Amino acid sequence: MTSTSVPSSSPSAPGLRVRSAAIWRASLAWLGRHRGAATVIVLLVGVPLAWSAVRSLWAPPAVDAPTIFNVQRRSFMVNLLQKGELRAVKSVDLRSEIEGRATVIRLIPEGTEVKQGDLLVELASNEIDERVRSEEITVAKGEAALQAAEKEYEIQVDQNASDIRKGELAVRDADDALHKYLEGDWVQKNLEADLEIQQADEEKRQANSKYEDSKELYNKKFITKNEYERDSFSLLVADIAVKKANLAKEILHKYTHPTAMRGFESDLGEAEKDLARVSKSAAAKETQKRVDMESRRAEAEIARQRLAKYKDQKSKTQILAPGPGLVVYYSEEGRHGGETDQVKEGAEVRERQPLITLPDTSQMKVVVRIHEATAGKVAPGQLANVTVEGISDRSFAGKVTSVAPLADSQNRWLNPDLKEYETEITLDGSDLALKPGVTARAEIHVENVADVLAVPVQTVFTKGGKHFVFRQRLGRAKPVEVRLGSSNEEYVAVTDGLAVGDKILLAVADDLKRELPDVQTSEENGGPIAPIPIPVPAAGQRPPGSGPPGGGPGGERPRMRSRPGESGPRSGDSGARTEDSGQSRPDSGRAEGGGRRPRPDASGPRSRESEPRTQPSMPTTQNSERKGGEASSATE
Repeated sequence: MTSTSVPSSSPSAPGLRVRSAAIWRASLAWLGRHRGAATVIVLLVGVPLAWSAVRSLWAPPAVDAPTIFNVQRRSFMVNLLQKGELRAVKSVDLRSEIEGRATVIRLIPEGTEVKQGDLLVELASNEIDERVRSEEITVAKGEAALQAAEKEYEIQVDQNASDIRKGELAVRDADDALHKYLEGDWVQKNLEADLEIQQADEEKRQANSKYEDSKELYNKKFITKNEYERDSFSLLVADIAVKKANLAKEILHKYTHPTAMRGFESDLGEAEKDLARVSKSAAAKETQKRVDMESRRAEAEIARQRLAKYKDQKSKTQILAPGPGLVVYYSEEGRHGGETDQVKEGAEVRERQPLITLPDTSQMKVVVRIHEATAGKVAPGQLANVTVEGISDRSFAGKVTSVAPLADSQNRWLNPDLKEYETEITLDGSDLALKPGVTARAEIHVENVADVLAVPVQTVFTKGGKHFVFRQRLGRAKPVEVRLGSSNEEYVAVTDGLAVGDKILLAVADDLKRELPDVQTSEENGGPIAPIPIPVPAAGQRPPGSGPPGGGPGGERPRMRSRPGESGPRSGDSGARTEDSGQSRPDSGRAEGGGRRPRPDASGPRSRESEPRTQPSMPTTQNSERKGGEASSATE
């Protein structure tokens, strides 16, 4: 069925009702006068009307022409508008280098042109003077203690050397005694034992020979029995003497010699241990004395360094200008978003607190903060146009020079989820005559998208991570999956899914949104349809979806005509409807991600009881139906 459109100059709804009622009364009067002709007219007109009514029940709802967008190739620029602050590319921050807190007793007026060596700030030095005097006394005591420790160390070194020499002498004596025994006493005793054994053997041999002779003579009765018994006893004594000599040698080797060896070795070992103990003790005492000496030296050095530091602190109570420049009191953002109090005379300042800034205004930059959702689009080298508050007739060219690698969360007290990246844009030229601290607006040229298929951002819907538009063919609109490319606040590039000349819907009714196909997602338990990211419009830019690009009277978005019978005026209404009561106006609120989305039909979203049940395996579709079938209208 061909879609029809209602011209913008059509009469109002109350006027149409009055005219229709008048025509209807005139028709009834005419039919009363011409009954025969009425029958023919009913047959000729009623049958086609009835057929048209039946067809209308099966035909899809017509779509107004103003809600159609013709897909064409176009080019558009992706810009990012951010508000920031002018700063000097090079500047010198002068800080308080006094430990703890100090009181400002003299301060040069802000805005003063200074030259190198001029006095800018003077801090109180009374406490530092007291510390200098105290440290001078400490240094004198430390040097005296160091000299005493050095003398004690020298004495201990000499004592250690004497004790070690005594121990080494004892070791040598014990070792000589051991060698004397092994090489002299032991050899001598061994020889004596062998000699005694040989002598006993010889005496036994002689006694045995004599006994044999006496035995023979006694048998022959040449000698008396007493003589024979005397020789026999002499043999027994000689035999015992041999055994005694052998036993003495065995005792010498088995007991006497090992005992003597253990004694000498023990003496040598004890002497060596004594030497080791003396050496260790000497080393420990020497180390102790050396550590004491080094600690005294370190204490003296620390005292000297502390004295030098306090003297240096004394010199730093006067802050001089390192070069020519304009005096600017340093100010920083406070804890609750406002600026902290600037430095003044009589105020206390902390260590490392910035006091004065001397900017070099020959080269300026703009510092902006970019939200994490769009920070990935900004990179060093991108061009930018900068406008400065108070200079409305001139813009300045610049270039992105740095993007912070980490998000700055200094405002987390106000919004813990806010993550912004500090970005610097350096302005071209050196004769800009600009001053730091002035508000500036930077328009960063993120991308130039040329000759691509592009559609308005409000025509794209997402479901289950996939993107769809409603394409109209043969009078019927159906969702078509598309792939998206770059986008700005008005257009999004389509890389696949559409062709030049395709017609897509700018506004989609809730019933038609329910035709979005079910997409299996990783959210098994269901959840809201995730919108695709939309570039957030910056300050001063037209919000996305505020009007159809190139269409709609007066730059406004075309209105969506509701389906017949859903939002028409009821009988008995007393002028509560306006002339366009049959249409639902686009919602002024923004859709998620920055785009606008139309309101539901006048009949309102369906109740939960009247909604068709979906399969349990598609929780995403079920959640979308609970919201009236509304899908997110967004672009990447």
